Amino acid sequence: MDKKTKTKSIKTNITAGVLVFFLIAVSGSAFAAERKLAFPVSGVIAQVMVKAGQAVKAGAPLARLDIRPLEAKKSAADARLKAAESRLKFARQNRDRVRQLFDDLSASGEQMEDAEIKFVNALSDSVRSKARADIAAWRLGKATLRAPANGTVTAVKGYTGMV
Repeated sequence: MDKKTKTKSIKTNITAGVLVFFLIAVSGSAFAAERKLAFPVSGVIAQVMVKAGQAVKAGAPLARLDIRPLEAKKSAADARLKAAESRLKFARQNRDRVRQLFDDLSASGEQMEDAEIKFVNALSDSVRSKARADIAAWRLGKATLRAPANGTVTAVKGYTGMV
């Protein structure tokens, strides 16, 4: 074998929803490193898609969580965002209307301040709702555990229904 040629072999164990990888790189000398991977979100395992001895490619799905709770949270976050955006639109229109009345000397400073406070609160709620919707979408996207590199599964100890 040519000394410049490098090959990588990864052995994988799935244990209680945690993947353990043993990396062996060969190019004249060998080294071993252990990496533990887990779902970045909590949930119930809905499906384990690999078996012991199975070769996997980088990016291949290894296990999947039940996505129903994650989808429900995303739907709720999206609904809250839509409502917050509607409140923001109304608060902006009201603030602009009161500002015009204030400029025309038909609204008091107190009314102007009240409209501005309601607008800022609606803006804050909209930003917070957007962040929550983004987080819910990210969590849903992380419901599938994927192989980080090519390798071979050596054991599967996780099972469907495991938390």
